[in-house]
Parts: sequence; structure tokens; C-alpha cells
Amino acid sequence: MSKTTKNLTFIVTEEDYKTELEQGLTDDEVMKPGTYKVRRSPWAEKLKKAKRVKVSIYLEDEILQYFRARAEQPNAAPYQTQINNELRRIMENDSREIQSIEKDILNNKEFLRALKEKLETV
Repeated sequence: MSKTTKNLTFIVTEEDYKTELEQGLTDDEVMKPGTYKVRRSPWAEKLKKAKRVKVSIYLEDEILQYFRARAEQPNAAPYQTQINNELRRIMENDSREIQSIEKDILNNKEFLRALKEKLETV
């Protein structure tokens, strides 16, 4: 199969066709030999630009039901968006927490003095 910049071109050979039939696919499920030109879906490009990745994870049913119930409220975001937002909030809080700890350490004169002494003995 070859690929162009904006469109995709699929070339299905007779060998490809026969191989798929031998694998148990029906004639309706297999692309017939030939050249097929298709356009990328606009939503696929939007997802690519949004840097979203499709993953499969197992969530406890209670968690999923909670977010689905929240999503049913008027003007609420879809449940997947809400889960993503909660994960982002945790991620950003962790980052701020680390920055706060770093700031506290760098402003702690006792710690810096002890560190200096320790480094001088090494």
C-alpha cells in the first residue's frame, strides 16, 4: 500500500485478496483487487492535532457510573472529558506540589548550610 500526502491510496493485489480469503474472511469483508483512493477523515485530523491517544483501561464500575451520572446533568461535559480533566488536575497539582517543595528547600538556610557542610566533607 502506498501513501500520498493528503489522500491515501491503497493497492490491493490478487495475492492480498486471496490471502485474506484464506484467513477466513468472506468475500464481502475483503477489498477486491485494485487501487482505492480515500481521504482522511476530518475528525481523525482533529484528534491528531489535539494530541489525544486512544487507550483501553479497566475502571471500577462505580467510578464509571459516577462520571456518567455527572455527564447526564444539563450542560455537563461528556464523561470521558470529565475523567480527563480530573486526571489533568491531579497531574498539575503534583507539579505545583513539587515546585513548592523545591522552593521551600532552596529557601531553607539550615538545609543549605547542612548541605554545604556535607559536600565539603566529600
